[in-house]
Amino acid sequence: MKEKELRIALVCYGGVSLAVYMHGVTKELWKLVRASQALHAGRNGPPASFKEAHPSDRRSYDTESVYFDLLRDLLPDLSLRVLIDVVAGASAGGINGVLLARALAHDLDLEPLTSLWLENADVTRLLTPDSRAGKWSKWFMRPVIWALSQRLERLTPDQEVREKLSLFVRSRWFRPPFDGKRLMEFLLDASHAMGDSGQRPLASLLPRGLPLSLHVTVTDFNGYTTRIPAHDPPEILEREHRHRFTFRYRRAGEGEVDSDFRDEDVPGLVFAARASASYPGAFPPAQVRQMDRLLNERGESWEGRAHFFQRNFAEYRRQGADPEQASFIDGSVLNNKPFAAALSAIAGQPAYREVDRRIVYIDPKPAIRAAVGARADTPGFFRTIRGALSDIPRNEPVRDELLAIAGRNARIERLRGLLDAARPRVADQVRRVLGGPLPPAPTIEQIRHWRDRASAEAAAQAGFAYEAYLRLKIEGALEHLAGLLSPCLGRVDLGARPALLKALQQWARSRGVLPDQLDPGPNTDQPPAWVQFLRDFDIAFRSRRLRFLIRELNAIYAVVGEGDHADTRPPDLDEMKATLYSSLERLPGMSGAGTNADGLGMFNAGERIALNNLMRADGPVPTPDTLDRVLAHLAAAWKLEEQSSEIDEIFALMGLNYLGPAARRQIFEAYLGFAYWDVLTFSTSGWVELDEFHAIRVDRIAPPDAKLLRRCGAPADLRSARMNAFGGFFSRHDREHDYLLGRLHAAERVIDLVIDAGGLDLSEARINGLKLRAFHAVLVAEEQRLGAGNRALAQVRAWVEACG
Repeated sequence: MKEKELRIALVCYGGVSLAVYMHGVTKELWKLVRASQALHAGRNGPPASFKEAHPSDRRSYDTESVYFDLLRDLLPDLSLRVLIDVVAGASAGGINGVLLARALAHDLDLEPLTSLWLENADVTRLLTPDSRAGKWSKWFMRPVIWALSQRLERLTPDQEVREKLSLFVRSRWFRPPFDGKRLMEFLLDASHAMGDSGQRPLASLLPRGLPLSLHVTVTDFNGYTTRIPAHDPPEILEREHRHRFTFRYRRAGEGEVDSDFRDEDVPGLVFAARASASYPGAFPPAQVRQMDRLLNERGESWEGRAHFFQRNFAEYRRQGADPEQASFIDGSVLNNKPFAAALSAIAGQPAYREVDRRIVYIDPKPAIRAAVGARADTPGFFRTIRGALSDIPRNEPVRDELLAIAGRNARIERLRGLLDAARPRVADQVRRVLGGPLPPAPTIEQIRHWRDRASAEAAAQAGFAYEAYLRLKIEGALEHLAGLLSPCLGRVDLGARPALLKALQQWARSRGVLPDQLDPGPNTDQPPAWVQFLRDFDIAFRSRRLRFLIRELNAIYAVVGEGDHADTRPPDLDEMKATLYSSLERLPGMSGAGTNADGLGMFNAGERIALNNLMRADGPVPTPDTLDRVLAHLAAAWKLEEQSSEIDEIFALMGLNYLGPAARRQIFEAYLGFAYWDVLTFSTSGWVELDEFHAIRVDRIAPPDAKLLRRCGAPADLRSARMNAFGGFFSRHDREHDYLLGRLHAAERVIDLVIDAGGLDLSEARINGLKLRAFHAVLVAEEQRLGAGNRALAQVRAWVEACG
């Protein structure tokens, strides 16, 4: 059976009151992931239904059954697992991103949030108590509002909107009318309503080994001073206003959970959401002390506070800034469409199966093509100011990010072509190293001998190009050491790392690590200094090799049970791959759940202090003698050669016991042949995106993209988009209308996504039938919430029934 993962990196745009629409969309995506998790949770084969997969789960479900059946219909030809492993959001999208990511991390419930959204995203709930207009407040505005409402019927279509607009306009002027404290209270209540993460500590919608990352953009109104190295003057001061809150979840192969989404982390998550949604003029800026005061009033604690600051404000501390004094406003001011955050998070994601990588973005208010030949009038004074300060930055297109994706896909295709073309020759070289076919039970000593011989053969055949390859590796290791050790100097300026790198390069030249000519020399028992340096510090090579081997194992899944691979089973591949990932995680400086993530994690507090003191003993940068002691200490702690021996042992034992002959031959060829692969590709490509070695495709969820509903009369514009996207705050009917459309739009797009990823060739009638089934499941569920006579539900039902 072919196995595949549909991985979604979700980008949520800002949209003020359109947050309710986005809640409908994210809820549907969550239901898709729930359905996928249920299908793959059975140990004795796939369950017959979604309910059977969760017999003791009392949470409600509706479209999960539709998605479950669609994924089950792909069996036995394709086992498709759907995952969301990256979430990035700004403003209203930041709020929805936070809540979705928490639900994904700990398998919590999004259902209770719907009522909270519909109730609390209302001007009467959000106004600050001291700013709310009384009966006679600004009485002179009533005739003006009445006259405007008569002329602008589209803006104020019903009595509810007119009354709430009157209340809003007559409330406090020249100060933010909405209450930031109330918004934080609503978000805290929503997070707690999702459930207790401690009740089922290992529950998650993410599989073991795959991390989840959440990125929420905010704008630091005052910013902080950063120092940028230059030539003349040697240092330039700049103000940094962009900021991004980052939260991560990962369950290691051994079961250890590293999470920023537990109950003790909720205040940090809520603060990030509140800060990202601080729309200028509507909400006051957000400060951390506001959260502290609120928690004190509620009698609640923030156990994860220190970790939240350590994770999100390390750069503030390095620059001497106090994050507790910072004032944060809407993330959409500088980054309303956080594609870059999603792209950076994708790089390095582990791949356990063939991956279909998608970036899915929610755009509740997409741009509309202007009529051909139309010419806009010259903007006036206030329109120009508003556009420059708000509208244009918020609507900046994502052309650069999409071009970056296209460029990445092109690089991957070139690298694939290079690897495929070279594969036969590398296979021949490996057979020469082995001196014949692979023995049925190779020893650890044999594998180590073959690995060393393959490296020597690769060097001899590469000729003078090999020296360039080695210099790149040495320079890369020196740069990694400079980045790792520069914080130990205790300097806050950005010149610390360049200064340390220069000192390391001078050390390398003086110690023979960077000689004029890189020659192995005649005596292999006494290798040159550069050979020992790479053995001690070339983490990047070992990381590339492990990732390449994992990629080769992934390629075997597609042919398991067929032909020469008839005796290889997916669980065996899983076991070996989990072991390789465990080795990868133990490499110093590799991200993961372990304490070794920064490369110095093996040192306790006392050893870190001693290392800092040693690094600072000579002044701004250490001398070569000091670097001798520091690097010797680091090499002894890292023990990279011991880890290489462990990999040899894995191949000697697991390669024999877990893989069939064809798979064993293929993976041994990759292991021993990596010396050739690396020389061939590292100097030109750097093995870009080696884990997710797949093209990225971009999909949008927006009102115009729901083609079936659009053909049946559903609008392309949302009701909450009125009043510069504040319209939903003035009408519960509008919120209900847009929430329902959010669910239906997402249901339609989700089915399109699964069919495309599964490679299904279905008729339009069959596809529409699936969508209609999902639509009716939504209507049945929401009728229980909203009531049979609900006006928004009746309108949406009419569009669905028109579809057939």
